[in-house]
Amino acid sequence: MRFLMVCMQYPTGPGQSYMTTELADALSAAGHAVEVLHLDWSAPLGGLDETFVTPSGVRVGRCAPRAVRGLGELVFGASKFLLSGVHAARVVRAHFDLGGFDAMIAWMPAVAIAPLVSLARRAGIRRRLLFIWDFFPDHHRQIGRMPGGLIFRVARAWEQRLLASFTAVICTLPGNADYLRRHYRLEPGQRVLVTPIWSETTPLAAGDRWAIRLRHRLPLSRPIAVFGGQLVEGRGFEQMLAAAAAAEARGSPLLFLFVGEGRLAPMLRDRAMRSDAVGYLPAMSRQEYLDLLGACDVGMVATVPGVTSFSIPTKTIDYLRAGLPVIAAVERGNDFVAILERYAVGRAVAFGDAEGFGREAERLATDLAVRAAVREAAPRCLDAVFDIRHAVRTVLDAVDG
Repeated sequence: MRFLMVCMQYPTGPGQSYMTTELADALSAAGHAVEVLHLDWSAPLGGLDETFVTPSGVRVGRCAPRAVRGLGELVFGASKFLLSGVHAARVVRAHFDLGGFDAMIAWMPAVAIAPLVSLARRAGIRRRLLFIWDFFPDHHRQIGRMPGGLIFRVARAWEQRLLASFTAVICTLPGNADYLRRHYRLEPGQRVLVTPIWSETTPLAAGDRWAIRLRHRLPLSRPIAVFGGQLVEGRGFEQMLAAAAAAEARGSPLLFLFVGEGRLAPMLRDRAMRSDAVGYLPAMSRQEYLDLLGACDVGMVATVPGVTSFSIPTKTIDYLRAGLPVIAAVERGNDFVAILERYAVGRAVAFGDAEGFGREAERLATDLAVRAAVREAAPRCLDAVFDIRHAVRTVLDAVDG
């Protein structure tokens, strides 16, 4: 079977991977032909297009976004969606044989690739699959990355119209499938499936804990709660920083360590300079980051209150690979909590309970019996929930159904 995958993240550098690359490689390993159109959303505007074949045999066409500068953020953002999709369609017409594909896989927001959705239908690609990790534009408005009003309504109507072009929609949690059915119109015969996020699930080899801490100038004897990833809105930093302040006030030894880059990195770096309970490290290579996790004691995840769709923070998988228990502050009703509890790999606390978040993080980090139990349970959780084979099976089900 021939798959066309259209996505905005597809890292191919040495040691880099993402869920899109892992899915493409897994489908290829299963005997399917996979070609990828990578609209590199984070690349400099107007960059050159390129095509290449990865070591796993996946053919990739990569193109940079287009946008209008100099007329304000609103025009820039809207034009990036409009012009980038048009340019991506040109690249597809020039470098891909659309009529030869059996299925297309894309990710929400579909408005970013709207011309490609129309091309796929006209080319006769019968199976068109849409993965939903965050509901656009609902989630983006709720975390403050998109204004309300007319802009939101136009984006919502456009996304709804494009949604009808897909034969199957794949959500990450049962609660999100319910949200989809309640808040978006589905077409007769349009299938809704569920598969959790995925990634490499092999447990990490233990490194020299003290040498790693020395290399990053971290305290040798304090327990460390770590957050690694994009330091941007929607990650629940308010709750984590409030927990750090409460922990510092009561004399807790726990260090709240943030690792990465993003719009909020300067704020976190400044807080680390002013608080003994907060640490900050800039982004590092993936291998360095995975080694660092082995020198920490508990992994932190949090989202933001008022978000009506649910998520599984992807960093959870790396924490479990390192054998770290997970402390989470997530939305009420999020199925992610049930995963933590079913496999006994972490705990969740309520939004707003900064004191409880800090105390539970400290308990998970310092209770040796708990940490030993999590190290034993984590591989079972990774295999049963987050292994790539579950996503591949769901994709093939969506195509065959």
